[in-house]
Amino acid sequence: MTAVHFPPSTAFHYRNGILHCDDVPLTDLADEGGPTWVYSARVVDQAYAAVDQAMSFAPHLIAYAVKANGNLAILARLAKAGAGADIVSEGELRRALRAGVPADRIVWSGVGKRDRELRVAAGAGLRAIHIECIEELDLLERFGSPDAPVRVALRINPDVDSGSHPYLSTGLHSTKFGLEVAVARSLLPRLVQSRTLRLEGVACHVGSQLDSPVPLREATRLLALFARECLDAGAPLRSIDPGGGWPMSYGAEETPFPPHQAFGAAIAAGIADAGMSDAGLEVVTEPGRALVGDAGILLVRVLAEKHQGGRRFVIVDGAMTELVRPALYGAHHAVMPVREHLGEWSAADVVGPVCESGDFLARGRPLPAVKRGDLLAIRGAGAYGREMSSTYNGRPAAREILVDGKKTRMVRRRGTISSLWALEEP
Repeated sequence: MTAVHFPPSTAFHYRNGILHCDDVPLTDLADEGGPTWVYSARVVDQAYAAVDQAMSFAPHLIAYAVKANGNLAILARLAKAGAGADIVSEGELRRALRAGVPADRIVWSGVGKRDRELRVAAGAGLRAIHIECIEELDLLERFGSPDAPVRVALRINPDVDSGSHPYLSTGLHSTKFGLEVAVARSLLPRLVQSRTLRLEGVACHVGSQLDSPVPLREATRLLALFARECLDAGAPLRSIDPGGGWPMSYGAEETPFPPHQAFGAAIAAGIADAGMSDAGLEVVTEPGRALVGDAGILLVRVLAEKHQGGRRFVIVDGAMTELVRPALYGAHHAVMPVREHLGEWSAADVVGPVCESGDFLARGRPLPAVKRGDLLAIRGAGAYGREMSSTYNGRPAAREILVDGKKTRMVRRRGTISSLWALEEP
């Protein structure tokens, strides 16, 4: 096996036989302490600009889904570009505010919110709190006041199949998310008459990693029809939020995803299908991985190679503790040797040192011969890597480096062994 093709990237490329992130060789960023996350600031900027252009058909807010990657440096960069934030916890709220995201550009989603979180959200001056159950409405109505009504949005469940992985689908009635339209409709009189709540918008979300814009168009149409009902009922509606789902390619043998422009066009078409193009509503969208996924790699070091049971195993110092998506979803991430290799390649399972049979980063993936100390880059790891990581097996958190052209900056230090029990008492 000699011909190996990797997904194209504007940031990660070979130069003089060494894989670079923009102008920095990855060999300069590795250390002996364990795996390292490396992010390209330029790719984040480019991705935000592409989504912004795709949404240019209407006034809009790009509320970045913080759950994809909440590193403060990345959040601050997106905030400076004009992004808001889509959050699901008080921790994410504090993180977004700390990074400079204005409160009036933050929407709070999430199917379950504690009393304290609702109280904090009500007093924070957020753009909107997405209502996903009646109990939330009961509490928020008590926390608001006539002088400062709490801005809320009704998140409906449109019962639209996203076509993505079942774990990523959120828009069917069989999932826990949102309100059925009939339930949301029944809340309209109460919201319109409330002196302590203001119905700011309507929202939905059909799922992540959409491989077609068709479900997004249909969900947006249903959402826009409900927005018309809200306006007709007298609600002071300001926005319509069809959620996220903007995809990215992970470099598998997959049908290429449509460009971002197609997903923006699907939102515009769904609004037009409902006859709501002239309603004057601002459009909110909540991309996550599309903004940061391809900007990041996980840099790992080979510990050993062995052949067993007819399989080739390449054991590295990164694991499911850093990148759980392959073990959780069977997700594909391209694996590139940091030193370019033009000779023979053969299939290998790239596995970590964690004591679980499910601890793998790639299976059956072509790799050249490797030895202890060689570096590999796990591509497409900028989203849902660090956020879903753990310290299982007593493994401290990996460090993170942001590359901006020729400049590098440590944006999270590596965890220490003592940090593993810093919050405990013997």
